[in-house]
Amino acid sequence: MQIENNPNFVRTPLYSFGTKTINTGSGIEYCVEYISEDKRQTRLLWFKESGEYIRLKAKRNIEEETLEAEA
Repeated sequence: MQIENNPNFVRTPLYSFGTKTINTGSGIEYCVEYISEDKRQTRLLWFKESGEYIRLKAKRNIEEETLEAEA
């Protein structure tokens, strides 16, 4: 499955208030969709760092973080 079609990396827009792609000067690019008509609320559709898609549903291992914090 291509990353562009994988919901772990790219979400399908659910609303019809528009989207916006933002490029930063540090190699980060992401796309949001507006979820309200006043365009004050957004939902992340995809995120790239240095041209590579970053997984949206990534979960950090809380147990490992706890062990590192205790060390």
